[in-house]
Parts: sequence; structure tokens; C-alpha cells
Amino acid sequence: MGFTLDVHNYRALRKVRWSPSGVCAITGPNGAGKTTLLSTLEFLRYFLERGIQTAVEFSGGAASIKNQLASPQDGIRLMLEQGQNSWVLHVELRPPAFEVGERVRIGSTAVARQDPHPRSAVVQDHELTVSGDSVFSHAMTLLPPEQREALKGLHGLAANFRLYQNLQVWSLRTTGSPATTDLHLQPDGRNAFSVLRNWKAGRKEHEERWRFVRDGLEECFPELFEDIEFLSAGLTVAVRFFLKGLREPIDAYSAPHGLLITLLHLCAIASTPDGGAVAIDEPENGLHPYAIRTLMDLARARAEAKDLTILLATHSPVVLNTFNTEPERVYIMEPGHDVLPIALSEHSDPEWLAHFSLGDLYSDQTFGAQRRAPK
Repeated sequence: MGFTLDVHNYRALRKVRWSPSGVCAITGPNGAGKTTLLSTLEFLRYFLERGIQTAVEFSGGAASIKNQLASPQDGIRLMLEQGQNSWVLHVELRPPAFEVGERVRIGSTAVARQDPHPRSAVVQDHELTVSGDSVFSHAMTLLPPEQREALKGLHGLAANFRLYQNLQVWSLRTTGSPATTDLHLQPDGRNAFSVLRNWKAGRKEHEERWRFVRDGLEECFPELFEDIEFLSAGLTVAVRFFLKGLREPIDAYSAPHGLLITLLHLCAIASTPDGGAVAIDEPENGLHPYAIRTLMDLARARAEAKDLTILLATHSPVVLNTFNTEPERVYIMEPGHDVLPIALSEHSDPEWLAHFSLGDLYSDQTFGAQRRAPK
């Protein structure tokens, strides 16, 4: 189904209007705000779950949350839309506190609001006392059932979004995963082995996630991977890999780096609920081109089957080449545009793009240039 994200003055983002769906690539020079764009959705999740103070701390603190080019009078505005429903958040910095305005709408009707001046919150006719937490979270318990159902997709989109970066591969190699009942991969991937074990032993809906990861590894590494087995030692879950050509399985410490990285990417995609969204920062790192292309095929098939939005921040020509027939799904964070990101199909004529490989154009700095030619 996709969504629309509208952002003003959040960190490196001056003005954003973005409506991704399916599998999309975000590219551009270093420092242009690719990861910040994706982290905006995580900011909303933290606010929804833990309140404004935690969300601001996640974003680096009050000193860095507001765009440096914004005027002192400007606030931060974030809006998430899905279908006809929307959630709008305004944040004004008033050290040592933050003043928050919030609106939740079903169509054109506001069903929940929080006003900073004077400070008040209302869900339908219920007046609330809030202290930095989200009125949207209260709305999902106080609204009538039919309105909660109408907002379920939008709320789930924000609550379940994860940005995967800085994956803890070394921790998985040396200590495995903590033994938990988790069914969702953490943003750093530390609980991957525990999640996989739980999926394999769980209900049919979770076992399907296990099969997606296990079969995906076999497709990405057809000459290498055979299977996985799980080992429990106290409060830890470890794994052993069965690899082709070896008589005995190997533990995670000795496993190929690309195999572990791909396992984490597949777990991230499989963790995403139907209709949800997930982001992976530079998924190409450590992977052979064949594994990259196969991973992209698996991501597209999963996105279509489960109505997912999968967002990939990348510098990889191999990744970009998988979008040769879909330039409208490549988004560029490129200085010089009033509103970002810009779809590649709007940046350049699609008929002209069809004559080239997108990875070659990116490598040649035709778009997303790190250094632009002097005028």
C-alpha cells in the first residue's frame, strides 16, 4: 500500500515529500541525508512508544534535532499518511522542555489531538493529561472499535517500522543471541538466532518466516549453503551451518561474513508485518553481486506477496542496476532541490534512462553526484 512522509526541519532534512511503495532505493552523496530520511520513521516510532524525550534522545538530543537552516520561529513538522488517514506531529524547542502538537485524522476528521498552547489532549470527547507521550497511542485504546480498525494500518506502520544498520555480526559470531521469546528482529540484529529458532518452532505463520530465510540463503548461496541447526547453552542461542563440501557443520564464528549478513537482511524482511515497512542501510556491504541480485529478487517477491514497503539506502551500482526498468522507484537525495527526495524518473527522462544501466550513471555521477561539476 505504501505511505506518504512529509517532513519539515528535522535534522538534515529541510523539506521532504515522499511516497514510496514496494522495493525502493535511496541514493545520493554522503552527507545528503539518506539515513536521516529513514530515521525519521524511527523517530515517530520512538515517540509513539516512549514519548518525545526518548525520541529526541534517539535523534541525538535537542541540539541536533532541528535543521540548522531553519529560523528560530520554525518548528519541526512530521506527517505520516496512509490512504486517507494521517498523523501529524509538531515539535517546538523550548529548552529545557519540548512543546508538542499532534493530530490524528480519519479522512478529514480529527479524532485525536494534542495542543501545546494551552497544553491539552483530546481523544473524541475524552480529555487527557499527557506529559510528553503520544496522543495517538492513547487513541488506539480510547476510540470506538470501528475507528481503531480504520487507524490500525497507520498505527502499525509506525509502531512496527525498523531501520537496520550497524548490525552486530561480531556479537553473533562470538556470543550468539540471547535466549528470548522474540518474534521480531531487533534493529542491530543481535537477537537473530533466537528469532529464527522461535519462528521455526512456532505457529504456521511464523514457520513461514523461517522458511523464507532458510530457502533464501540457499538461493543466494547455491554452491555453499545447505542448512542451519540451533544449539542452546544456558541463556544463549547459537547456530551451526551445514555447508556443501564439508563433512561437519561449522559454528557462526567460522561462517562466511556474507552468509551472516544475508541471514540478517532476510530476517529483517521476514520480520516485517503484512502491509508494513522496513529499511536497510547499505544492504550490499560484504555481498557478492550474485547474492545482491538474488536478495533483491527475494525482496521484491516478498514485498508483492505481503504488501511491504522495503527501503534500501545504497551506493551500489549492482543494487541500482536491478531498478533499470523501474527508475520511478529510485529516489535521490541530491542538494539543489527544494523538496527531497526526487524520483529518478523525474530527475531524468525515463526514455533516455532506458538506454543505460543506472549503476553506470550513478558511478559516472550523472545523478547523485558527490562532487558536482562547476557551473
